[in-house]
Amino acid sequence: MRLDLTWGELARAAGGRLTRGAACDRADSLSTDSRNLQPGQAFWALVGARVDAHALLDTALAAKAAGWITADGKLPPVGPRPEHLVEVPDTLKSLQALAHFHRRRFDIPIVGIVGSNGKTTTKEMLRSICTLVGPTCASPGNWNNEVGVPLSLLELDSHHRYGIFELAACRKGEIAALAHIASPTLGVLTNIGPDHLESFGTIETTFQTNSEIVECLPEEGTAVINADDPWLAALEPRLGARAVTYGAGARCRVRVDGTDGLIVDRHRIKVALKSFGSYSRYNAAAAAAAAWTLGIDPDTIRRGLEAHAPGMMRQEPLNHPSGATLVRDAYNANPASMRASIEAFCDEFKTRPKTLILGDMKELGPASARFHRELGEWLAGLELKAVYLAGPEMMAAGEALRAAKPRFPVQHGVDAKAFAPSLKGRLAAADAILFKASRAMKLEELAKAL
Repeated sequence: MRLDLTWGELARAAGGRLTRGAACDRADSLSTDSRNLQPGQAFWALVGARVDAHALLDTALAAKAAGWITADGKLPPVGPRPEHLVEVPDTLKSLQALAHFHRRRFDIPIVGIVGSNGKTTTKEMLRSICTLVGPTCASPGNWNNEVGVPLSLLELDSHHRYGIFELAACRKGEIAALAHIASPTLGVLTNIGPDHLESFGTIETTFQTNSEIVECLPEEGTAVINADDPWLAALEPRLGARAVTYGAGARCRVRVDGTDGLIVDRHRIKVALKSFGSYSRYNAAAAAAAAWTLGIDPDTIRRGLEAHAPGMMRQEPLNHPSGATLVRDAYNANPASMRASIEAFCDEFKTRPKTLILGDMKELGPASARFHRELGEWLAGLELKAVYLAGPEMMAAGEALRAAKPRFPVQHGVDAKAFAPSLKGRLAAADAILFKASRAMKLEELAKAL
C-alpha cells in the first residue's frame, strides 16, 4: 500500500481533523489489524462486532504506529498518544471515504463483480487474464464487504492498469454503498440464487440488491451479465448496447461451447481449465466477457484462463496417501452452488466410487428445512458410494434421503469430525471424496484429519 498522502490530506479525505502532529508529514500506509501492524504504519481503529479496536490503543501501539485514526470521544482525556492523531465521526465511514477518494485518483478500468455464486473465482480468472496485459490490483481472497472493499481499493497504485474488486451483500442497499466507494466502470453479474435468504428474505430481493451495481455505473459503463440466468437476462433490454452477455445462447457475445470451448467475439478458443464442471465454464465465460469488454484479445484470454488454478477450498484437489482424491469445495454453500458442485464432481469422477461429505447450508432463513429436504430427495437418485451429512440443518436432508431408500449408506452427525474414524478405514485408491458446506461448518478440519 502506498497512499502518497500527508497526514493533513488523509484527515481531510477521511472527513476528520488532525488533532496531533504535523500536517505535512507523510502517511503512506495503514492497517486495521494491531497484530499485523508494521512500524510506521497508521492504525485505523474500527469498531467490530466482537472487538472495539479503541480498547487496544496502549503505549506499545502508540510507539509502534505513526499515528492513530480514532472516533470522536473514544479516547480518554489522559493516556498514550502516537505522533499523529486524526479524529473522525465514524471510523468505518471514514475508511470508506478515504478509499473512495483514493480510487478517484486513478483513471483506469475498475471492475466490480457481484452475484450469488462464483464471484471470487470469476475475479481470480479475470485477474489471471489481465495480469498478462499489465499490473492488476484485485481484492485479496474474498475481501468483499464494507471493510474488505475499502482496504482492497487502498492497494491501488499508479503502476496499476486494471482494478478488479468483488462486492458482496446480505442486505438491500449494500451493493449500492460498496459500488459508490469503488466506482466501477464495468460491472459483472454472475448469477442470482437463494443465498443469504435469512436477511434478504426473497430471491427477488437478492436480484434487486445485486443489480444495484448497474445504477452505479457511469453513463458509458458496461455490464457483463449471465444471459442464461432468468433474473439477469431481464436486465438486457434495460441496458441495451451497454450489456455484454455470456452463456450458452447463440446471441451471447461470449458463448460457452461444449466442455472446453468458448466463442469470444466469433473467435472459438479451446480452453483447458484446471477446474471442472459447468459452473467453472460459466465463471470462465464471465471473466472472458469482462476481459473482451476491456479490449483484451481472445488468445490472451485463453492463456489467462489456463493459467488460473482453483483457490483454497474452491474445487481444491488434495491427494490422500491411499491414492484417493479429495476435493475441498467448502468455502461456502447455498442450494444452487451445492447442486452445481455435486453435479460437477460426479461428472468429473464418473468412473470412480464417489463419496459426498456435506454440511449445513447456512443463512437460508425459514426456508432452510425445505432446501435441505429437497437436497436429500435429489441425492437419492445419484450413483454414489456413501453420503455423510454434518450439522443440525442437514438432518432434514438425511431424513428425506433415507425415506427415498438410496442404494448407498447414509450417515448423519452434528459434527463432521466424528466421521474421521470410519472414513479413514474406508478410503481406497479409486475413491473420490467431495467436501461441500457453508464456511461455518469447517469441513477443512475433517479433510485435514484424513
